[in-house]
Amino acid sequence: QSVYPDVRDTAGLARSCAEGRALGFLGRTAIHPRQLPVIEEAFRPTEAEIAAAREIVCAAATEAGALALPDGRFVDAAVVAAARRTLRLARTGPSGD
Repeated sequence: QSVYPDVRDTAGLARSCAEGRALGFLGRTAIHPRQLPVIEEAFRPTEAEIAAAREIVCAAATEAGALALPDGRFVDAAVVAAARRTLRLARTGPSGD
């Protein structure tokens, strides 16, 4: 997501980040350091996202290529890569700290 220009409006930034995340954005550019905690919180994976990612990564560790999870969801290399990204974000935070 592009920058949010009002560096004092952290509530507006949080709303805008939530809207962007709902649209599929994976992060946002900041123009001021005070925006970073708000952006990181908005794009940090939820517990449900972390659990789903763990399930996918564990399933991919036992089988190569595309596979189906026990609930019938299809998993391919792109889905596994996204799950690994989610787990990295959960460990480090979006800024890589």
